[in-house]
Amino acid sequence: MSKNLTIKDIAVLAGVSITTVSRVLNKHAWVSEKTRTRVEQVIAEHQFSPNLMARGMISRQSYTLAVIVSDITNPYFVTLVAQIQQACLAIGYKITLYDTQSANRSPQHDDDESAIFQSIIDSQIDGVIVLGGHSDYAPIPAGYLTLLESLMDKMAVVVVGQPHPAGRWPCVMRDQQHCVGLAVNHLLARGLRDIAFIGGSRKVWVTRERVSHFHATLQQAGITPRDSWICLNNFYPEHGYQAIDTLWQQAEQPQALVAINDRVAMGAIRALHDRGIDVPEQVAVISCERFPGSEYFIPRLTSVDHQNPQLGQNIITMMMAQLDGSLSPHARCSAPLKPVLIPGESA
Repeated sequence: MSKNLTIKDIAVLAGVSITTVSRVLNKHAWVSEKTRTRVEQVIAEHQFSPNLMARGMISRQSYTLAVIVSDITNPYFVTLVAQIQQACLAIGYKITLYDTQSANRSPQHDDDESAIFQSIIDSQIDGVIVLGGHSDYAPIPAGYLTLLESLMDKMAVVVVGQPHPAGRWPCVMRDQQHCVGLAVNHLLARGLRDIAFIGGSRKVWVTRERVSHFHATLQQAGITPRDSWICLNNFYPEHGYQAIDTLWQQAEQPQALVAINDRVAMGAIRALHDRGIDVPEQVAVISCERFPGSEYFIPRLTSVDHQNPQLGQNIITMMMAQLDGSLSPHARCSAPLKPVLIPGESA
């Protein structure tokens, strides 16, 4: 009777997924000791030995993950992808990178995403990690949501950022509130109360979350935020520069700026320098999101570190839990890591 058992039967008897049995048979590292022991006991009890054809079917698992980003030139994505790759290499996986270049494109134009998703489906890919792009829009475009849900029906998917509206996809959360609180409270502690927010986009969930908490933090300090000092124009250095042009056309200017990220902060500091305004003596600048290399900028940026190395590990942990069937329905969204303020010279 044991000779007729299949890998699927072993999975059922052990109470695990077929993928987990595959990993145990192939002596893969990403299986807990408790689970490995249980599977090995079932295999031993039933004297199970997969035939060559079954082993060939097992080996069809590619140990490859697709990583989809919306703009690989963005330092945030560059560093996070590097951390994801390191975490993958440690467990015998590799990644394939797909860059949709959707960061500066209307969400209505989802042809590129559709082609990429189809390419992934046609490839031998075990799972997909989605970083930013249209999954971070508020609301998520209906067409893109349909594409992503279709992909989820065919393979494991982990989204980094915004949770699914109905809680369907596994999500690794990033802190979008505490980072702003750290930045604003740092400025308030210096006695600065006239504070503007620059960078980001109204259509992006990350920006909405950060601006909302920017308002809340100022109000808690007894300060009424000025709508004219909220300049949401995008995420790149030129937008930081343009934000200064916009703010300095007004009758009154802020004492300090909270930038959506380091690149926007750098553009703003350059614009202030071109106007003969000293940072931080005349205007303080602080960033909600630290990028590598900011410590070499003049002045050295004061910014908030989101702990990308640990974030990358958390992403892979959730993906592996999905692949081996151990992801709890109650753990489909991970708690965000707490960001840390990195003191610099700009604020």
